[in-house]
Amino acid sequence: MTYNTKNYTEQGGEKTVIGGELEIKDGAVVTGLPGAQLTAATETALGGIKAEAKTEGDTVPAKIGEDGKLYVETYPVVPIALTQSDSTATEVAELVTDFNALLLKLKTAGLMESE
Repeated sequence: MTYNTKNYTEQGGEKTVIGGELEIKDGAVVTGLPGAQLTAATETALGGIKAEAKTEGDTVPAKIGEDGKLYVETYPVVPIALTQSDSTATEVAELVTDFNALLLKLKTAGLMESE
């Protein structure tokens, strides 16, 4: 007679196989996951493995709304500055005026810090 099971630990305890469902109860602690934390899902929070972010650009903030849906920020929209006409300046003073107009449009669009 043979007995097969979906969940088992191999002889010697070096390896545990989960072929069925693994349920993590609220308040349980999982150790040994370097750089990660396992959290249980609730009605207001998703569960699963939360890995440490490598850089700020690798993650996006997410939240669960009152409707129970997951909301993630969209990709940022890069602002576009107003058009600056080609300079027709024939003197340095006129060129400075055109250049300053360009700088003002960049600052107004949020592409350059204002002083």
